[in-house]
Amino acid sequence: MELEGLKGKVALVTGAGRGLGKAIAEAFAAAGAKVICSARTTGEIEAVARAIDGIAIACDVSKEADIRHLIDESLAQCGRIDILVNNAGAVARLPTHELPVEEWDHVINVNLRGVFLCCKYTIPGMLAAGSGCIINISSGAGVVGPPNRSAYAASKHGVMGLTKTLHAE
Repeated sequence: MELEGLKGKVALVTGAGRGLGKAIAEAFAAAGAKVICSARTTGEIEAVARAIDGIAIACDVSKEADIRHLIDESLAQCGRIDILVNNAGAVARLPTHELPVEEWDHVINVNLRGVFLCCKYTIPGMLAAGSGCIINISSGAGVVGPPNRSAYAASKHGVMGLTKTLHAE
């Protein structure tokens, strides 16, 4: 994947320790962005950050205090956030009637509430700068509603709605 226009930009990527988030962090760094890698697993994001000359900041996006720290520390170290990639995710694989409420809450808190809070605390700086880009990672599961993924599908559908609202605002 070739990306253009990222040289000198500051990108914050949640869930950057592995999978899609790691690939996004690597691609953005290769295109010249300074990448802030965030996830709960410190060892993973530190390894990614070392490999791409980025910054690692641990954050559990289900916790508002962690997100506030992530944004504050990102701004302290880089001065701005040009690009926010909300990629962190969680899934529970049980039929709806067997899904514990605590697992439902965890998936919703990571996948939807975490996206909302990361946007909420990043947008003011973007508005002040007069520019910025937010990329919210959703899933076809939010449209299709696969079996045994009720919390995941609901959260990803919610991310789609939130993204449309942010665009309208």
